[in-house]
Amino acid sequence: MISIIGSGKIGSNVAVHLALKGFDDLTLIDVIQGFPQGEAMDIQHMLSAYGIDLEVRGSNDYKDIEGSSLVIVAAGFGRKPGQTRLDLMNSNAGIIKEVCEQVKKHAPDSILLMVTNPLDVMTYIAYRVTGFPRERVFGMSGTLDGSRLRHFVAKELGVSVSSVTPMIIGEHGENMLPLASYTTVGGIPLSKLVDKAKFQELVTKTRGVAAEVIAKKGATIHGPAAAVTVLVDAILNDRKALLNASALLNGEYGYRDIVMDVPVIIGKKGVEKIVELELTQEEKAELQKSYDTLRDAISKLNIELPKRG
Repeated sequence: MISIIGSGKIGSNVAVHLALKGFDDLTLIDVIQGFPQGEAMDIQHMLSAYGIDLEVRGSNDYKDIEGSSLVIVAAGFGRKPGQTRLDLMNSNAGIIKEVCEQVKKHAPDSILLMVTNPLDVMTYIAYRVTGFPRERVFGMSGTLDGSRLRHFVAKELGVSVSSVTPMIIGEHGENMLPLASYTTVGGIPLSKLVDKAKFQELVTKTRGVAAEVIAKKGATIHGPAAAVTVLVDAILNDRKALLNASALLNGEYGYRDIVMDVPVIIGKKGVEKIVELELTQEEKAELQKSYDTLRDAISKLNIELPKRG
């Protein structure tokens, strides 16, 4: 069973994507009485129309996540026009702490996939609160950021998005670091196909497009849901897929006790390996900005986190 905590715009859309894939039975959890039950009914009727046999339940009781192999957390407040992801930190920190305490209690053997922003900090909170090993707690960040970079590169070069393999590391936010030498088009490094000025244009677009979507329609929904679905597919089908995700670093890239977006191998155990890339001095300096921003943010959290050994 897959449980989704938070049945709002993103959580419910994640449920639709996963249901249509037919991965596993779904349980939707939300604090609003009746809301997840209504979403579950609506999705169940959609599946019936398509002839898909899958059980979808809604509940306001965390006890109903018991037995989940995978828990997806999309609870909390979303960005409003003009906000950065980090602006949400102390609004969502307490919510995520409470959610993760419930996950620890009722689904202690699950893999925990985080969606709530600011994603790197919320994933760090989840890691500290649950006590789960780091391979079982990660965030969907880079899979989403990569899909945006992939779109812009494909449009710029006039190729199919399927020809583009993106690579982004660092903060899921203003300091995200797309890598030209590791982003490829048909196996050719992007750095061989565009000059630095053009690449910087692509970086700026990738960093800013979520805010543009939010300004126009109020929220990003379909992109995040698709990114979650890609990760869930890799987990449930043990793909051993090289993807990007927010993972806890333990010496990789020279950092410890911090969550950042990095390339990872995703399989049935979650993050099965963190892949270290050789970076230029300039790229290392840019990655340091992500670390500094996230470390500063964590120091300003308005909640107390349990210690980890």
